[in-house]
Amino acid sequence: MRNLTDAEVTGFADEIARDGVAIMEGAIEPDFLAEIAAELERLETVRPGGDIPPGPFTGFVTRRWFDLLNDGEVWQRVAIHPWVMQVLPKVLGDGFLLSTMGSAVVGDGEAAQMIHTDDSVYLFPRPHPNLVCNTMWALSDFTLDTGATRIVRGSNNFADDPDMTGKTEYEWTPLEMPAGSVAFVVGTTYHGAGHNVSGSDRVALTINYCNGSMRQQENLMMAVHPARMLTFPSELQDILGFRNCKGAGHMFAQDPRQEMLRHYGPADPNDPYMERRNALHAERLRERLASASDDVADRQDVQLRDSVGNTD
Repeated sequence: MRNLTDAEVTGFADEIARDGVAIMEGAIEPDFLAEIAAELERLETVRPGGDIPPGPFTGFVTRRWFDLLNDGEVWQRVAIHPWVMQVLPKVLGDGFLLSTMGSAVVGDGEAAQMIHTDDSVYLFPRPHPNLVCNTMWALSDFTLDTGATRIVRGSNNFADDPDMTGKTEYEWTPLEMPAGSVAFVVGTTYHGAGHNVSGSDRVALTINYCNGSMRQQENLMMAVHPARMLTFPSELQDILGFRNCKGAGHMFAQDPRQEMLRHYGPADPNDPYMERRNALHAERLRERLASASDDVADRQDVQLRDSVGNTD
C-alpha cells in the first residue's frame, strides 16, 4: 500500500478539525478485508454473540468482540494501519496510544443508538484539546438502510456535550461509505449508530486511539502477556505504551522497551492462559448479566441463551 502524500494527510486533518469526521475510501485492501472477515467468523465460533451481553447502548443484536490483540495476528496489522498512523499525529499529537479495539457487527433490526461522544469517559469540560479519535472501519457498505453511523457534523466545535437524555433532536447525516473505507471520528463529535433495516449485518470495526497523556479505555497493557507483546511490531508496541509521551509512562526515567525486554524476555507469542480464555466466555457474560437492571436482564437472558446456551 502506498503512503499518503503530505497534502492528503493535511487535507484529512483539516477536515477532521472542521467537521469532526473524515472518510478515507479504499483504505482497506480487498485481501486484508477478507482476512478480517474470516477472523470475525472464527470469533463467532469461539465466543458466540460477542464479548459483551446485549444492552440498550451497545445494542441488542450487535456483536462486539474485544481483547483482539490476543486473537489472530491480523489485529496487530489493523491497529497500525499505515494511513491511520500518518493522520493521527495531526489529530492527537505525537505519542498517541491505542485505546480500544472492537468489532461492531450491527444486526438487522438493530435500533438507532443514542447520540453520544467518545471522549465523555474522561469527563473533561469543553472546549479541550483532542483526547480521542475513533476510526470506523467499513467491512460492508455503510448506507442509511444498513444503519450507517449518524454524524452531527461540526459538533466537535460545540460548546457543550450532547444531551444524553434522548430528548434533544440533532440534525445529523449518515456516514455513508463503501466497504473498504475508514472514517475518522474525533472524540468530541456527536454520533451514534443508525437503525439497520437492510435485512443483513452492517459489519464494522471501531479502533479507538487517545492522546498519550490519557488512560486507555481498554486495559491493553494488562490484557496481553508482556512476553507476547515483545513479539509485536515496534510501531504497535509504541502505541501500547512502550514509548514515553511528554515524560509520562516511563520506567527508570526512560522508554519502557529496554526494561520490558530485561524483565519479560525472551519474546514468546504463546500464552498458556489463552487455552482457558475462550472457555470462560459464557461465564463472563453471565457475570455482566447479573448486574443488569431487571427489564434489560430479561431481554438479555433470552438472547444469551440463543448465543451461548443456558445462563442459569
